[in-house]
Formats: sequence, C-alpha cells, structure tokens
Amino acid sequence: MRIDGQQLAALAAVVESGSFDAAAARLHVTPSAVSQRIKALEQRVGQVLVVREKPCVATPAGVPLLRLAAQTALLESEALAEMGGEAAPWTRIALAVNADSMATWFTTVLARLPGVLFDIHIEDQDHSAQLLREGVVMGAVTTERRSVPGCRVHPLGAMRYVPVATVDYVERYLPHGFTAAAAAQAPSLAWNRADALQDSLVRKVFRKDVGRPVHFIPTAEGFGAAVRAGLGWGMYPEELVEPSWVPIAPQHLDVPLYWQCWKLDSEMVSTVTDTIRSAAAGLRARR
Repeated sequence: MRIDGQQLAALAAVVESGSFDAAAARLHVTPSAVSQRIKALEQRVGQVLVVREKPCVATPAGVPLLRLAAQTALLESEALAEMGGEAAPWTRIALAVNADSMATWFTTVLARLPGVLFDIHIEDQDHSAQLLREGVVMGAVTTERRSVPGCRVHPLGAMRYVPVATVDYVERYLPHGFTAAAAAQAPSLAWNRADALQDSLVRKVFRKDVGRPVHFIPTAEGFGAAVRAGLGWGMYPEELVEPSWVPIAPQHLDVPLYWQCWKLDSEMVSTVTDTIRSAAAGLRARR
C-alpha cells in the first residue's frame, strides 16, 4: 500500500491546526479539498483517522501516520537543502522536555541549534515518551529506558532531587524531625497527580506509603514560590535549591534521564541528539 504525500500533509495539518478550516488556510487549499484528502486516506487504510470535533484529534489508527507525516516532511526538507533546492529557511522541531531539565541543563541546547524553530512541549519526565508514541514530537527527555517503537535511546545521566522546605515550615510542621507521624500531617507539594517524586521519597525514608495533604502546583515558578511561601515541602533539583531552604531529610532521589528520538537517517535528528547529549554531560553519572 502506498500513502499519498498530500493526504499525509492534510492529516498532519488538521490535527496540528485543530480544524479543517485552519488546515486549509495553512495548506492554501479549500476546506473541501482537505476533507477530500482525509476521506481518501481513510478509505485507503480502511480506518477512521480523525475524530471530527473541536479541536480535531487523531484516532489511535491515525497516530502512526502522523509520525510518518512529520518524518516525511523533515526528510523532504533535508533532501531539498542538500540538492540546493528551495528548502524552508527554518526547520521546526518538536521536542518533549520536563520542566526541571528546561530550567537547568537543557537551556544550553537552545543556543546551540541555530536555524531551528522550537516547538517544545513541557511534560513530566515519566510521561514525555507518550508524546513520541503519539507522533507529536521527534524526541523526548524521559525516564523511560525501553525504546519507543521506531526510536533510539541514549542515556543522559541523572538529576538529583532533594526534599526541601523553609525554616519556618520545618519549625511549624516538623519540630521533631521528618517522622512518619509528622509526614502524615505536614502539607507537601506536587507538580500534578502524576508527579511521584514526593511519594518515592516518602517510601525511601519510611519503607511504606504515608498519606498526607498535598498542594498541586503545576508550574516551575509556582512550585518554587510555594516552597518559598512555606506552603509545603517538595522535591527540588539540587541545582535550583535556594540558600534559605533547608533539607527536611538526608535522603535524596537520583532520577535517570534518557533521550529518545526517531530512528531516522536524518542530519537534523543526529545534530539535535549530539547537542542534547553534549548539554547533558554535566548530569550525574547513572548508578
């Protein structure tokens, strides 16, 4: 079975733009033409590829075709550039990065890739690989060491997280130390309900789960502000710990990170991979 390039481009435009009208404007065709291309592609593969709602989203059957569309567009751009043709002046790359990496070592990546338009998705390191599976990004910084189908895995190193709070917080909630009884009463922080770092630290300290009140603060700036305000204790990258904060326990967590990216013979994919691995050289060695 052969897949038509224009039909693939229409599928990608609809999902990325969120509607048939927006996709038509992006492709400089009519909405009817976009609809016809999507229908023709669905007939060819024998499955529905787009959920027609606001915004339009890909079905599970459409996900691998979205990834194919993105890879095809990248390889086409590189081939045209190599031939001296009319390649796009900028190459857009979509990456998934966790917020703590973005706030620390990953910032150097941005300065080392000229001629690139970044489309960065901030996602928890335990879930960023899902964006690779969905075809949304070409690469992801993740804790997942098993390769996503069609991708390569490169170990990067580990980020160390320490449990911190303000002195006033410790005096108020943990006057006798970080005991299981105190942990059950003392408010803690979490990025969101998928953030398991605080839970992991509690299990490491007490060898069991301890239920406790939790504030959910889903931004890096807000998380730091919450610690600063004495709202709760939280796991923080050691590089970002402020001088006025204190550890609430001697234990820490080393979180191993991996770079997963498309398994393509692409100069851009190779360049991005080399740049990210170089930027991550300062991370702790994995144990």
